[in-house]
Amino acid sequence: MNKTLIYALIFILSACANKKESLSSFEQKNPVVIKLGKKYKKIFRINIPIGLSVKNKSILNKSFITIDYKYTPYSKGIGEDIYISKGKELIEVKNNLKKNITPYTSNEYIIYSRYRLDSLESTQKQFKSYIKRMLAENKDTLHIGTVKEFKIKHKVLFEKLTKNDSISIQFLDDGKLGERITVPVKW
Repeated sequence: MNKTLIYALIFILSACANKKESLSSFEQKNPVVIKLGKKYKKIFRINIPIGLSVKNKSILNKSFITIDYKYTPYSKGIGEDIYISKGKELIEVKNNLKKNITPYTSNEYIIYSRYRLDSLESTQKQFKSYIKRMLAENKDTLHIGTVKEFKIKHKVLFEKLTKNDSISIQFLDDGKLGERITVPVKW
C-alpha cells in the first residue's frame, strides 16, 4: 500500500475513536448579580456566571437543544440564563431552541446559574452593606464584582453553593436525542 493511503486510514480510524464533541467550563469576567426582596429586605437570589465552550471536532455539523446546569443538591438552584457574548454585550439565547456548531469550531456561552439564598441571619449578614446600598438607591438588582472577587470575599458561601455542580448537553443524533455529555463546573 502506498504511504498516503496508510496515513488516510490511520487518520480516519483515529477520528472515529475520538469524541466528536467536547465541553469545558471556563472562568470569565461578567459580574455576579444579587437580587433583593424589598418586602423582607433580604437577598433571595444570586446569579453566578460561568463560561462554557462547546467544541465540534467532527467533519459534520452538530446540534443540541438545551444546556443544563445541574445543581447539587437540586433544591439550591432555580434554572439558568444562557447568553453569547458579542463584544461587550451579552445576547440571550433561548435554551429550548436548536443550537448548531459547524465542523471543527466551537461556540462559547455564558451561563448565569441562579441560586436560592436562605434567609438565615448568618447568610444575610454577609450582604448587609449591599442591602443598605440597594435600599438607598431603590434597586432590586446589584452587580457585586467578578466570580474571582466573590470567591475571595464569600469563600464559604461560594463553596456551599457551587460544590459538585455540573453542566450537561445532549447532542442530536439523526434528529433524535443522542449521548449526554456532562462535565463538572470548574471555578
